[in-house]
Amino acid sequence: MHKELIKAIGDKTDRDIAVIGKGPSIDSVDLSLLENCIVINTNDSELIHPGDIAVFHHGWVLDIFDAAPPKCNLYISDKVLPPGTNQIQAEYIPYTPDSAGFLLDRFFSDTLYIEHAMIITALRVANELARGLGKTKNVYLLGFDFTTAGGFTRQIPGAAQHDDPEYQERIIKSQEQLLDMLMGVKEQLSVNIFHVGNKPYSVYSVEAFNKVFSTRVDGITVREPAAKKEDKKPSKVKIVAELTTNHFGDMDRLKSMIVAAKNAGADYVKLQKRDVESFYTEDKLKAYYKSPFGKTFRDYRHGIELNQEQFEFVDSLCKRLGIGWFVSILDKPSFEFIKQFDPELIKLPSTISEHKEFLGLVANDFKKDFVVSTGYTDVSYEKFVLDTFKNIRKIYLLQCTSSYPTKNEEAQIGVVRHYYNLSRKHKNIIPGYSSHDIGSRCCMMAIAAGALMIEKHVKFGDVSWSHFDEVAVDLVNGDFDRFVADLRDAEAILGDEVKQIHSTEHHKYWLSDMEKTAVGPKA
Repeated sequence: MHKELIKAIGDKTDRDIAVIGKGPSIDSVDLSLLENCIVINTNDSELIHPGDIAVFHHGWVLDIFDAAPPKCNLYISDKVLPPGTNQIQAEYIPYTPDSAGFLLDRFFSDTLYIEHAMIITALRVANELARGLGKTKNVYLLGFDFTTAGGFTRQIPGAAQHDDPEYQERIIKSQEQLLDMLMGVKEQLSVNIFHVGNKPYSVYSVEAFNKVFSTRVDGITVREPAAKKEDKKPSKVKIVAELTTNHFGDMDRLKSMIVAAKNAGADYVKLQKRDVESFYTEDKLKAYYKSPFGKTFRDYRHGIELNQEQFEFVDSLCKRLGIGWFVSILDKPSFEFIKQFDPELIKLPSTISEHKEFLGLVANDFKKDFVVSTGYTDVSYEKFVLDTFKNIRKIYLLQCTSSYPTKNEEAQIGVVRHYYNLSRKHKNIIPGYSSHDIGSRCCMMAIAAGALMIEKHVKFGDVSWSHFDEVAVDLVNGDFDRFVADLRDAEAILGDEVKQIHSTEHHKYWLSDMEKTAVGPKA
């Protein structure tokens, strides 16, 4: 079996796998991006994009070969295909409560079966491919919306006409339940499964998937900055794209986020680092938490934390792109880990404002620049920061309200003005604003109040389990580009504090030089 599967994919042994279904979301996928993927078709989805391997059971799928010969390299089915077609014959398992209960036994057996849930059959083929190649494979599920509410793809006429609508809906939803069953034994799989869509467990929206794979195919493209007017001054306000853990530990997504932030005009990207095993209690780590990484909170946190190799990738990519990066450190092991990159800047987030001993330790050890957010603190914390970090080179002191989202009337932009006034007395203080409000209005006002650093949460596509989803600005749909543009406009509108006469000014009533002398000040 393995030899036949590997032969069917040709020279694509190093490529990721895409499994194609017929939900309407497939119509928004840029299918040209799949040319370099191993493609597995389910049922008649080869009419959308013919792949390398197809799996099917229904007899109506054979009807497509009346109009055109089979296009895939290999078919796996219990049906008899046209002569000369490369095929693996497999037993079909009808759907019953009993058969569903033994699905996992069949999945990990030595025999390849055709399951009623064709997505499971496709994933079994993907898993066997990975096993045969001896490497873990990423599998992207495209066009699996698990409901008939939105209809079917427009690319296959009559796609919805094969069964009674109510029956179709029930069967399609049952496939989602079986997929969930399979994901429950993720540690036994040789594939990483990424659902593309708008489900609570989706890792990519369709738009985000297109962006990521466009970067793969076309390479990294960094936009040239817009031409500047000769009299336009360099930006003083530092804009930080706060990635948090919205990369989900996926390097394709992380790379795309950094590139998108750079192209939008951000000065920095920011990540997080915590030591999962020591930062949380054992009870918290054992708690149930459903995610693509497993069923516990420990699985989730380890899944989204970056490791040594991944941070090295971030460091290299940011240097290549010309964008800064820094990290929120939440504990001593993370601080010791990040020091190896010789950072110019680290952040101490509001989350650990009560960890005074740790904050003091870092202040004594690190003498470069700090970013300190002041969410959920009062003036006593301000005094602590000023006393503890008095010998630090720069302290970006960021007003922050730790609610998500923050109401505009609770943003307290006046505190930014207070920090601006503090900076007149304490030369190492740089005022700023960490935004948890929605949109750009409060950030623009913060700039008017004197902020020289603005930090904003970002996400990559609209997926429901993004961190700070309510307040994060989307890097995919142009929202973050517009956000940065708003802030640069605010900075330009603010101008300088020193009053000057512009070349565009004029008086309606003006005096000649002689008249100015005549009415000049008297002795």
